[in-house]
Amino acid sequence: MSLINKPLVVEKFKSFYNYVKKNDGKIGTKQRGIDLNLNNACNLRCEHCFTNSSKGENVKPVLPLDVVERVANEAHELGIFEWDLQGGELLTRPKILYDTLKAMKTERFYVYLTTNGWYMTDEIAENLASLGVNRVSVSIDSMQADVHDRFRGKKGSWQRAINALEMVQKAGMSPYLNITVGHYNAKSEDIKLLLDFSKNKKYTTLLNVATPGGMWAKMTDIMVDEEDKAYLIEMRKKYKNILRNLWNPFDKAREGVLGCNTVNRLYITPLGDVLVCPYVHIKIGNVIKQSLKEISEKGFRIKHFSEHSAKCLAGEDKEFVNKFMSKEGTTIFNPSLAENIFGPEDYVKK
Repeated sequence: MSLINKPLVVEKFKSFYNYVKKNDGKIGTKQRGIDLNLNNACNLRCEHCFTNSSKGENVKPVLPLDVVERVANEAHELGIFEWDLQGGELLTRPKILYDTLKAMKTERFYVYLTTNGWYMTDEIAENLASLGVNRVSVSIDSMQADVHDRFRGKKGSWQRAINALEMVQKAGMSPYLNITVGHYNAKSEDIKLLLDFSKNKKYTTLLNVATPGGMWAKMTDIMVDEEDKAYLIEMRKKYKNILRNLWNPFDKAREGVLGCNTVNRLYITPLGDVLVCPYVHIKIGNVIKQSLKEISEKGFRIKHFSEHSAKCLAGEDKEFVNKFMSKEGTTIFNPSLAENIFGPEDYVKK
Protein backbone atom coordinates (compact mmCIF):
# COMPACT_ATOMS: atom_id res chain seq x y z
CA MET A 1 0.00 0.00 0.00
CA SER A 2 1.37 3.40 -0.99
CA LEU A 3 1.83 6.05 1.67
CA ILE A 4 -0.38 8.25 -0.52
CA ASN A 5 -3.20 6.08 0.83
CA LYS A 6 -2.03 6.62 4.41
CA PRO A 7 -2.39 10.38 5.04
CA LEU A 8 -2.09 9.92 8.82
CA VAL A 9 1.34 8.36 8.34
CA VAL A 10 2.44 11.18 6.05
CA GLU A 11 1.35 13.71 8.67
CA LYS A 12 3.32 11.97 11.45
CA PHE A 13 6.35 11.51 9.20
CA LYS A 14 6.36 15.24 8.44
CA SER A 15 6.29 15.93 12.18
CA PHE A 16 9.30 13.63 12.63
CA TYR A 17 11.14 15.34 9.77
CA ASN A 18 10.48 18.81 11.18
CA TYR A 19 11.67 17.76 14.64
CA VAL A 20 14.91 16.29 13.28
CA LYS A 21 15.53 19.34 11.10
CA LYS A 22 15.11 21.73 14.05
CA ASN A 23 17.23 19.46 16.26
CA ASP A 24 20.35 19.75 14.10
CA GLY A 25 19.69 16.45 12.33
CA LYS A 26 19.48 14.43 15.56
CA ILE A 27 16.66 12.16 16.69
CA GLY A 28 16.68 13.44 20.29
CA THR A 29 13.65 12.18 22.20
CA LYS A 30 11.29 12.06 19.23
CA GLN A 31 9.66 8.65 19.11
CA ARG A 32 9.72 6.85 15.83
CA GLY A 33 8.65 3.22 15.92
CA ILE A 34 7.68 -0.03 17.56
CA ASP A 35 9.51 -3.31 17.02
CA LEU A 36 7.01 -5.99 18.01
CA ASN A 37 8.13 -9.57 18.55
CA LEU A 38 4.63 -10.95 18.28
CA ASN A 39 5.69 -14.59 18.65
CA ASN A 40 9.16 -16.11 19.03
CA ALA A 41 8.60 -19.43 17.24
CA CYS A 42 10.97 -19.97 14.32
CA ASN A 43 11.75 -22.69 11.79
CA LEU A 44 15.46 -21.81 11.43
CA ARG A 45 18.40 -22.06 13.82
CA CYS A 46 20.43 -18.95 13.03
CA GLU A 47 23.84 -18.65 14.67
CA HIS A 48 23.38 -14.95 15.47
CA CYS A 49 19.74 -14.93 16.67
CA PHE A 50 19.28 -12.12 19.20
CA THR A 51 15.94 -13.52 20.46
CA ASN A 52 17.27 -17.02 21.23
CA SER A 53 14.48 -18.56 19.17
CA SER A 54 17.16 -20.99 17.97
CA LYS A 55 17.08 -22.41 21.51
CA GLY A 56 13.30 -22.62 21.52
CA GLU A 57 12.83 -19.90 24.15
CA ASN A 58 9.20 -18.84 24.75
CA VAL A 59 7.89 -20.05 21.40
CA LYS A 60 4.25 -20.32 22.53
CA PRO A 61 3.33 -16.88 23.95
CA VAL A 62 1.66 -14.38 21.62
CA LEU A 63 0.89 -10.80 22.62
CA PRO A 64 -2.93 -10.68 23.02
CA LEU A 65 -4.89 -8.83 20.33
CA ASP A 66 -6.58 -6.48 22.80
CA VAL A 67 -3.14 -5.41 24.05
CA VAL A 68 -1.90 -4.91 20.49
CA GLU A 69 -4.94 -2.76 19.71
CA ARG A 70 -4.46 -0.59 22.82
CA VAL A 71 -0.72 -0.21 22.27
CA ALA A 72 -1.33 0.76 18.63
CA ASN A 73 -3.80 3.44 19.75
CA GLU A 74 -1.31 4.77 22.29
CA ALA A 75 1.51 4.68 19.74
CA HIS A 76 -0.58 6.70 17.30
CA GLU A 77 -1.28 9.31 19.98
CA LEU A 78 2.47 9.57 20.66
CA GLY A 79 3.14 10.26 16.99
CA ILE A 80 4.84 6.92 16.32
CA PHE A 81 4.65 6.30 12.59
CA GLU A 82 6.28 2.90 11.93
CA TRP A 83 5.88 -0.67 13.16
CA ASP A 84 8.19 -3.60 12.49
CA LEU A 85 6.48 -6.94 13.09
CA GLN A 86 9.02 -9.66 13.74
CA GLY A 87 9.74 -12.84 15.64
CA GLY A 88 10.82 -15.56 15.60
CA GLU A 89 9.32 -16.15 12.19
CA LEU A 90 5.77 -14.79 12.03
CA LEU A 91 4.89 -16.59 8.81
CA THR A 92 4.87 -19.87 10.73
CA ARG A 93 1.45 -18.71 12.00
CA PRO A 94 0.04 -16.36 9.33
CA LYS A 95 -3.49 -16.14 10.75
CA ILE A 96 -2.18 -14.65 13.99
CA LEU A 97 -0.19 -12.15 11.93
CA TYR A 98 -3.23 -11.21 9.83
CA ASP A 99 -5.40 -10.72 12.93
CA THR A 100 -2.69 -8.55 14.48
CA LEU A 101 -2.48 -6.34 11.39
CA LYS A 102 -6.25 -5.83 11.50
CA ALA A 103 -6.13 -4.96 15.22
CA MET A 104 -3.38 -2.39 14.62
CA LYS A 105 -5.42 -0.42 12.06
CA THR A 106 -2.52 -0.28 9.64
CA GLU A 107 -3.75 2.85 7.86
CA ARG A 108 -2.16 4.78 10.76
CA PHE A 109 1.35 3.34 10.38
CA TYR A 110 4.14 2.53 7.96
CA VAL A 111 4.12 -1.22 8.55
CA TYR A 112 6.75 -3.78 7.75
CA LEU A 113 7.48 -7.40 8.39
CA THR A 114 10.91 -8.90 9.02
CA THR A 115 11.15 -12.51 7.83
CA ASN A 116 13.59 -15.21 6.80
CA GLY A 117 11.40 -15.78 3.74
CA TRP A 118 11.00 -19.55 4.12
CA TYR A 119 7.20 -19.59 4.19
CA MET A 120 6.54 -16.70 1.80
CA THR A 121 4.20 -17.44 -1.10
CA ASP A 122 2.56 -15.23 -3.70
CA GLU A 123 -0.74 -15.62 -1.84
CA ILE A 124 0.76 -14.59 1.51
CA ALA A 125 2.51 -11.63 -0.12
CA GLU A 126 -0.77 -10.47 -1.66
CA ASN A 127 -2.57 -10.90 1.68
CA LEU A 128 0.06 -8.82 3.47
CA ALA A 129 -0.20 -6.06 0.88
CA SER A 130 -4.00 -6.01 1.13
CA LEU A 131 -3.74 -5.72 4.93
CA GLY A 132 -1.64 -2.57 4.70
CA VAL A 133 1.93 -3.88 4.92
CA ASN A 134 4.24 -1.43 3.13
CA ARG A 135 7.49 -3.32 3.17
CA VAL A 136 8.94 -6.74 3.85
CA SER A 137 12.53 -7.13 5.03
CA VAL A 138 14.23 -10.43 4.22
CA SER A 139 17.51 -11.34 5.90
CA ILE A 140 20.33 -12.73 3.74
CA ASP A 141 23.86 -13.45 4.97
CA SER A 142 25.72 -14.29 1.77
CA MET A 143 25.34 -14.62 -1.99
CA GLN A 144 26.74 -18.13 -1.55
CA ALA A 145 23.78 -20.38 -0.84
CA ASP A 146 25.77 -22.89 1.20
CA VAL A 147 27.22 -20.15 3.45
CA HIS A 148 23.78 -18.64 4.13
CA ASP A 149 22.20 -22.07 4.67
CA ARG A 150 24.90 -23.11 7.11
CA PHE A 151 24.53 -19.86 9.05
CA ARG A 152 20.75 -20.27 9.15
CA GLY A 153 20.85 -23.96 10.01
CA LYS A 154 18.66 -25.20 7.17
CA LYS A 155 19.42 -26.21 3.61
CA GLY A 156 17.40 -24.32 1.01
CA SER A 157 16.90 -21.21 3.17
CA TRP A 158 18.95 -19.01 0.80
CA GLN A 159 16.79 -19.80 -2.23
CA ARG A 160 13.61 -19.28 -0.19
CA ALA A 161 14.90 -15.85 0.90
CA ILE A 162 15.76 -14.87 -2.68
CA ASN A 163 12.33 -16.01 -3.88
CA ALA A 164 10.59 -14.12 -1.06
CA LEU A 165 12.08 -10.79 -2.12
CA GLU A 166 10.77 -11.32 -5.65
CA MET A 167 7.29 -12.18 -4.35
CA VAL A 168 7.26 -9.07 -2.17
CA GLN A 169 8.19 -6.87 -5.12
CA LYS A 170 5.58 -8.54 -7.33
CA ALA A 171 2.87 -7.89 -4.71
CA GLY A 172 3.64 -4.15 -4.73
CA MET A 173 5.39 -3.91 -1.37
CA SER A 174 8.90 -2.53 -0.88
CA PRO A 175 11.51 -5.33 -0.76
CA TYR A 176 14.30 -4.74 1.76
CA LEU A 177 17.39 -6.92 1.93
CA ASN A 178 18.63 -7.05 5.53
CA ILE A 179 22.34 -7.61 6.08
CA THR A 180 24.06 -8.13 9.43
CA VAL A 181 27.54 -6.62 9.37
CA GLY A 182 30.26 -7.32 11.94
CA HIS A 183 34.02 -7.20 12.17
CA TYR A 184 34.07 -10.72 10.75
CA ASN A 185 32.56 -9.71 7.38
CA ALA A 186 32.37 -5.91 7.03
CA LYS A 187 34.93 -5.63 4.24
CA SER A 188 34.37 -9.06 2.74
CA GLU A 189 33.58 -9.89 -0.86
CA ASP A 190 30.32 -11.43 0.41
CA ILE A 191 29.04 -8.07 1.62
CA LYS A 192 30.00 -6.35 -1.62
CA LEU A 193 28.19 -9.02 -3.64
CA LEU A 194 25.07 -8.59 -1.50
CA LEU A 195 25.18 -4.81 -1.94
CA ASP A 196 25.55 -5.16 -5.71
CA PHE A 197 22.75 -7.72 -5.89
CA SER A 198 20.36 -5.50 -3.94
CA LYS A 199 21.20 -2.45 -6.04
CA ASN A 200 20.77 -4.30 -9.34
CA LYS A 201 17.42 -5.74 -8.25
CA LYS A 202 16.25 -2.26 -7.15
CA TYR A 203 15.81 -3.38 -3.54
CA THR A 204 16.64 -1.30 -0.49
CA THR A 205 19.48 -2.55 1.69
CA LEU A 206 19.12 -2.27 5.47
CA LEU A 207 22.37 -2.67 7.39
CA ASN A 208 22.29 -3.95 10.96
CA VAL A 209 25.56 -4.12 12.85
CA ALA A 210 26.33 -7.32 14.75
CA THR A 211 25.62 -7.06 18.47
CA PRO A 212 26.88 -9.19 21.40
CA GLY A 213 23.45 -10.32 22.57
CA GLY A 214 21.24 -13.40 22.34
CA MET A 215 23.18 -16.26 20.74
CA TRP A 216 26.23 -13.98 20.53
CA ALA A 217 26.09 -12.77 24.14
CA LYS A 218 29.39 -11.33 25.40
CA MET A 219 31.11 -11.90 22.03
CA THR A 220 32.40 -8.34 21.64
CA ASP A 221 34.94 -9.43 19.03
CA ILE A 222 32.12 -9.55 16.45
CA MET A 223 31.47 -5.80 16.82
CA VAL A 224 32.56 -3.46 14.02
CA ASP A 225 35.71 -1.42 14.68
CA GLU A 226 36.61 2.08 13.46
CA GLU A 227 37.97 0.81 10.14
CA ASP A 228 34.80 -1.20 9.55
CA LYS A 229 32.63 1.83 10.29
CA ALA A 230 34.69 3.97 7.91
CA TYR A 231 34.14 1.36 5.22
CA LEU A 232 30.38 1.35 5.82
CA ILE A 233 30.37 5.13 5.43
CA GLU A 234 32.12 4.70 2.07
CA MET A 235 29.45 2.20 1.05
CA ARG A 236 26.73 4.62 2.14
CA LYS A 237 28.03 7.14 -0.38
CA LYS A 238 28.55 4.58 -3.13
CA TYR A 239 25.20 2.79 -2.86
CA LYS A 240 22.25 5.16 -2.71
CA ASN A 241 19.89 2.36 -1.64
CA ILE A 242 21.62 1.67 1.72
CA LEU A 243 19.97 2.59 5.02
CA ARG A 244 20.76 2.27 8.71
CA ASN A 245 18.35 3.36 11.43
CA LEU A 246 21.29 5.26 12.95
CA TRP A 247 21.79 7.42 9.86
CA ASN A 248 19.87 10.57 8.97
CA PRO A 249 17.72 9.62 5.94
CA PHE A 250 17.04 13.29 5.15
CA ASP A 251 20.69 14.26 4.65
CA LYS A 252 21.32 14.54 0.91
CA ALA A 253 25.09 14.47 1.48
CA ARG A 254 24.60 11.04 3.11
CA GLU A 255 26.79 11.97 6.06
CA GLY A 256 24.38 12.89 8.86
CA VAL A 257 23.71 10.69 11.88
CA LEU A 258 20.32 10.66 13.62
CA GLY A 259 21.84 8.90 16.60
CA CYS A 260 21.17 5.67 18.41
CA ASN A 261 17.43 4.87 18.34
CA THR A 262 17.11 3.40 21.85
CA VAL A 263 13.64 4.22 23.26
CA ASN A 264 12.91 6.10 20.01
CA ARG A 265 12.15 2.60 18.71
CA LEU A 266 10.77 0.47 21.54
CA TYR A 267 11.01 -3.32 21.44
CA ILE A 268 8.04 -5.31 22.77
CA THR A 269 8.27 -9.04 23.51
CA PRO A 270 5.39 -11.58 23.30
CA LEU A 271 5.17 -11.29 27.11
CA GLY A 272 4.58 -7.55 26.87
CA ASP A 273 7.97 -6.58 28.25
CA VAL A 274 9.40 -3.40 26.75
CA LEU A 275 13.12 -3.19 26.07
CA VAL A 276 14.91 -0.04 24.97
CA CYS A 277 15.71 -1.66 21.61
CA PRO A 278 15.87 -5.18 20.12
CA TYR A 279 19.57 -5.51 20.88
CA VAL A 280 19.89 -3.78 24.27
CA HIS A 281 18.16 -6.21 26.61
CA ILE A 282 17.26 -3.71 29.31
CA LYS A 283 13.64 -3.68 30.44
CA ILE A 284 11.85 -0.40 31.17
CA GLY A 285 8.27 -1.63 31.54
CA ASN A 286 5.47 -3.92 30.38
CA VAL A 287 2.63 -2.86 28.06
CA ILE A 288 0.17 -5.25 29.67
CA LYS A 289 0.55 -3.35 32.95
CA GLN A 290 1.57 0.16 31.88
CA SER A 291 0.88 2.73 29.20
CA LEU A 292 3.32 3.29 26.38
CA LYS A 293 3.65 6.93 27.43
CA GLU A 294 4.64 6.02 30.98
CA ILE A 295 7.19 3.49 29.75
CA SER A 296 8.68 5.90 27.21
CA GLU A 297 9.06 8.66 29.78
CA LYS A 298 10.89 6.26 32.08
CA GLY A 299 13.24 5.29 29.27
CA PHE A 300 14.09 8.86 28.32
CA ARG A 301 14.88 9.72 31.95
CA ILE A 302 17.98 7.54 31.49
CA LYS A 303 20.58 9.82 29.94
CA HIS A 304 22.19 7.08 27.83
CA PHE A 305 18.93 6.88 25.89
CA SER A 306 17.94 10.54 25.76
CA GLU A 307 21.33 12.11 25.01
CA HIS A 308 22.68 11.92 21.47
CA SER A 309 24.98 9.02 20.66
CA ALA A 310 26.55 8.86 17.21
CA LYS A 311 27.24 5.18 17.89
CA CYS A 312 24.85 2.25 18.02
CA LEU A 313 25.08 1.51 21.74
CA ALA A 314 24.67 -2.24 21.25
CA GLY A 315 26.88 -2.69 18.21
CA GLU A 316 29.52 0.07 18.32
CA ASP A 317 29.92 1.33 21.88
CA LYS A 318 32.09 -1.21 23.72
CA GLU A 319 32.17 0.92 26.86
CA PHE A 320 28.37 0.79 27.11
CA VAL A 321 28.32 -2.92 26.25
CA ASN A 322 30.93 -3.82 28.86
CA LYS A 323 29.25 -1.76 31.55
CA PHE A 324 25.59 -2.54 30.95
CA MET A 325 25.18 -5.47 28.54
CA SER A 326 27.68 -8.12 29.60
CA LYS A 327 25.53 -9.79 32.25
CA GLU A 328 25.61 -13.57 31.82
CA GLY A 329 22.36 -15.02 30.52
CA THR A 330 20.65 -11.75 29.63
CA THR A 331 18.17 -12.25 26.77
CA ILE A 332 14.95 -10.62 25.58
CA PHE A 333 13.12 -12.97 27.97
CA ASN A 334 15.57 -12.52 30.81
CA PRO A 335 16.48 -8.84 30.51
CA SER A 336 18.28 -6.64 32.97
CA LEU A 337 15.96 -4.28 34.84
CA ALA A 338 16.84 -0.65 34.28
CA GLU A 339 16.45 0.15 37.98
CA ASN A 340 18.99 -2.56 38.87
CA ILE A 341 21.82 -1.55 36.55
CA PHE A 342 21.62 2.24 36.40
CA GLY A 343 22.64 4.48 39.27
CA PRO A 344 21.67 8.10 40.06
CA GLU A 345 24.50 9.31 37.81
CA ASP A 346 22.86 7.60 34.81
CA TYR A 347 19.65 9.63 35.00
CA VAL A 348 18.86 13.04 33.56
CA LYS A 349 18.98 15.65 36.29
CA LYS A 350 15.65 17.33 36.88
